[in-house]
Amino acid sequence: MTSEFTTWCSHYYQLTNLFAERNERFKNLLENAPSYTGQNNLSDLDAIISYNRKVQAAKAKADKTFKDLTETGRTILAIMRYFEISPRTVLTGQIPGELEYEVWANEKDQVFIGKIRDLPQEALNPNIIYIKCWNGDKDEGDD
Repeated sequence: MTSEFTTWCSHYYQLTNLFAERNERFKNLLENAPSYTGQNNLSDLDAIISYNRKVQAAKAKADKTFKDLTETGRTILAIMRYFEISPRTVLTGQIPGELEYEVWANEKDQVFIGKIRDLPQEALNPNIIYIKCWNGDKDEGDD
């Protein structure tokens, strides 16, 4: 049995949240960006340049996440069309041990996804070693 559609939808949910976080970070950095107001000290200009690079890096991450989100949404739409799932049909899925969500598309081919509820965490098997890995894609302060 394959879980391809579930995987696409779960990935879409995670990208939706990641995009919201990254876009918020970009907006916050942009709002707090120092501006040039006639400073003559080179170190002051260096600080402005450094901060602006941080803003640009945050924007690039948000843009890439939005691109991934859009492509994943297109794949979900293609699968829904293949099965002739009509617009506004709500489908449910879950990320095991985390949450249950619903996904649907409208007549304008926009995909929507939202959390229904949190799920209880699955009990850890004492015979399995669990290793948490962090994503190499840095965020906060590492732009």
